[in-house]
Amino acid sequence: MAAPAQGIAILRGTLAGVAAATIWSGWYVLARHGVTAGGMDTWDLAALRFVVAAPLLLLILRRVPFSRGSLARSAVMALGAGPAFVIVVGTGFLHAPAKFGGALSAVSGVLFTLIGSRVLLQEPLGRLQKAGIAIAVAGLAILVLAAEGRGSPFPFLAGGLLWAAYGIAFRKSGLTALEAVTAVALISAVVYLPAYFLATGARLWQAPPRELLLQGLGQGVVTGIVALALHARAVADLGATRGALFQSLVPPFTLILSFAFLGEVPAPVEMAAILVILAGVHVALRYHVPMKP
Repeated sequence: MAAPAQGIAILRGTLAGVAAATIWSGWYVLARHGVTAGGMDTWDLAALRFVVAAPLLLLILRRVPFSRGSLARSAVMALGAGPAFVIVVGTGFLHAPAKFGGALSAVSGVLFTLIGSRVLLQEPLGRLQKAGIAIAVAGLAILVLAAEGRGSPFPFLAGGLLWAAYGIAFRKSGLTALEAVTAVALISAVVYLPAYFLATGARLWQAPPRELLLQGLGQGVVTGIVALALHARAVADLGATRGALFQSLVPPFTLILSFAFLGEVPAPVEMAAILVILAGVHVALRYHVPMKP
């Protein structure tokens, strides 16, 4: 019975990871639109996400999902996937196209998660899995180089480090997917929103109503709740290392969405990089080593 159960968990985690990658790709496009054409800045986007997500999640879960003893790990999760991530990465989009930011965030997120998982979680890596990861990272590097230096890489590298911290802290927290998402939203709302509204007053509500609705649904519900829950499910089923591999799917998906919605036309070298990335992710996910209990 153990083998079928493990197979179900792998399939469930894989589907959750692919769905999360699709939503993350949409977030890069949405954030790029918000800070360039939507009349909002990164501080506004971060506030809007948790204004929407925190009360909704609290209504769903109906309890605080962490104890005093687990507050430190929950705080690390909120640091990694909370306002800091939105602000840092969103700032990078002021001067960089969505496809560049999505690629570099994914590259650094995968690399930092691999380092952290090996050091902190002792998660095993087989030779074929390492080869698949190397292929995926090579494809991501090609995609970044194809951007020809447009925009600073540092906000996106910082975003990758924050995201890795979230994934590893969640893996060690023992929380369920819904509990993890709620913990991030509640801590972020309690810490960030009072400071934001004290500093800006009612500025958030001066944005165009259509943009508020678009960003509220996209930031607060789809990204702030659904994507984080899917990612948490993938990490729980596959581990932090393999869960991070789905970030490698973000650049190809972002290329497609940025072309469709922002008119950012991909170059042939970028399309070639997509094929390399997908090949690497396929190898890394197909040939995995068993998780230690």
